[in-house]
Amino acid sequence: MPDKFRYRLGKVLDVRVLKEDRTKRELAAAERERDHERDLLDELQTRLSASQKAVGNSLASGQTANVQMGNEYSAALEKKIAEQEKRVKAAEDRIVELEKTVKLATRDVKILEKHKEKSRERWQLDENRKEAIWLNELAVQGYLKRERRRLEDEAEEAEHEAQMAADTGSAWISGLLASAEAEARRRPRSDPPESGA
Repeated sequence: MPDKFRYRLGKVLDVRVLKEDRTKRELAAAERERDHERDLLDELQTRLSASQKAVGNSLASGQTANVQMGNEYSAALEKKIAEQEKRVKAAEDRIVELEKTVKLATRDVKILEKHKEKSRERWQLDENRKEAIWLNELAVQGYLKRERRRLEDEAEEAEHEAQMAADTGSAWISGLLASAEAEARRRPRSDPPESGA
């Protein structure tokens, strides 16, 4: 049974996959944080807009004390909005950095996955080659076994014939001798020419 494929950089791939997952989770958390900061910014801008309307209404109705407090409140909101915009910008910058990190981590994982697939293909080719060699060896062993059996059978047959030939009283030898004598009688004898007369 062939061995199971084992990727020699499997642990490295596992670490890279974990890193990719971790950076994706960090990116998702950063996006949630950015959205939260944007919501806070929107809320502050809504409050500033409402405060400015209230100041306008107070000004129109002649309530100067309310105008002064409204202006101070609006100024405080504007400071908070400026700080919040910095937080939103920082959150967006963090997302940009994390997106780069995720992109690199994903690229690293894909490189190793491609390498793993190529390694698996090479391993499969090697296993196929080993199997072909093994099957070839089986075929050769089968041929050698059949050839050895044939030679043993021929040797047994030759030994049996030799035993039959050694037994001069056997019917087989008698038949062989009789056919040799009959053949000899059928051939005409040629006498050698006489010399010297």
